[in-house]
Amino acid sequence: MNLGIIGAGASGLTAAWDAVRAGHQVTVLEAADELGGLAASLEAAGVPLERYYHHIFRSDKAMISLIEELGLGDALRFHKPATGVYRGGRLTDFTTPLDMLRFPEFSPLDAVRFAGSAAMLKAVRDGERYNDLAALAWLRRRAGKKATEAIWEPLLRGKFGDRAEQVSMAWLWARIHCRTFELGYVDGGFARVYAALRDGVEERGGKVEFGKAVETIRQDDDTAPAVVTCADGSRYAFDRLIVTTPQPAFARAAGLPADDTVWRNQYLGATCFVLELDRSVIPYYWLNINEPDFPFLAVVEHTRMIDPSVYGGRHILYVGNYVERDDWRFTTGPDELLQAFVPYLRRINPDFDPSWIKARHFSRAGFAQPVVTPAYRSLIPGHETPMSRVTLLTMAQIYPQDRGQSYSVELARKVTASLGLR
Repeated sequence: MNLGIIGAGASGLTAAWDAVRAGHQVTVLEAADELGGLAASLEAAGVPLERYYHHIFRSDKAMISLIEELGLGDALRFHKPATGVYRGGRLTDFTTPLDMLRFPEFSPLDAVRFAGSAAMLKAVRDGERYNDLAALAWLRRRAGKKATEAIWEPLLRGKFGDRAEQVSMAWLWARIHCRTFELGYVDGGFARVYAALRDGVEERGGKVEFGKAVETIRQDDDTAPAVVTCADGSRYAFDRLIVTTPQPAFARAAGLPADDTVWRNQYLGATCFVLELDRSVIPYYWLNINEPDFPFLAVVEHTRMIDPSVYGGRHILYVGNYVERDDWRFTTGPDELLQAFVPYLRRINPDFDPSWIKARHFSRAGFAQPVVTPAYRSLIPGHETPMSRVTLLTMAQIYPQDRGQSYSVELARKVTASLGLR
């Protein structure tokens, strides 16, 4: 089969890898000039590093299996980094269950309710039982008012803004049930995984082409090939086409009507700074910002998990956000945005000074996080599309688990198997 795949992220490259090993002719078209999609990398101190903070969990079996399959198993290491919460003007350890029970704002009863609700979510195997429930309403009832107010509500509002009250409990269940305290990272970054997939595809006769922004996808009738036209004027015809772009991008390219289901899910954008510093800023790998007036969601000091010596002694700090695409934090230029963030970094660490920053990188993605409401399940588009030879494979179809590398790999393998491409 002459197979086309749009998108060289985790799902697109996994599908290409499976198909080319099964003997199919494969061409991957990527709009950007880099691999990985939302897991794409830049260079920090000359070393590949993800544009947006990435790690995997012990429970991410699909990604672990792929890494081993590619011969990179020895490069995957698991760590137990520290986590904290910034609230009430102070940093509080939030790494272990005991830390959580000792959270300063919790009474003994608050701690018991918080722990009991988390244990319940860990025990429940089928998160879809929570499909029709709003997360904050469930948490206020089960975890209690104080735990919700201090921990859960700031995180949900920080990520989803005014839509926080609409977020499905099924989504939050997956965040708690499926995650582990140990985090995995590949020596040299996840760029090695995507490079190995590309190399494996090309060694078997496949192609990965960059700078191929898709403008149109058409199929004249059920027996005709799927035809892709790119912004650079190139044109391709495929026996089968797998599209891994966000739903709105596919809908525009395919010319789908405005009432088609594929248009209906909403996405947040993401922005992320990677700061290369000459010293550490926080004593944690991950710091949740539970203060409502902060303009960013989380601060992640990557070098609290990976030794700074890997990056020439530089300390790597991510400052990340999920925001609406018309929000000032999405539309403002990087220099002005970083200047706006500095006073808040000083609140976290009063000694922080911009002179600590030796280099900075900024990334922005328009479709980074679907807004998972109780109605979301009914809005997930199927893999089949109005074009018989075109299959949709997008992170919005990952449910109730949150989008991520491992779930993208798992979904890609299900699709290639269903299409007889493995």
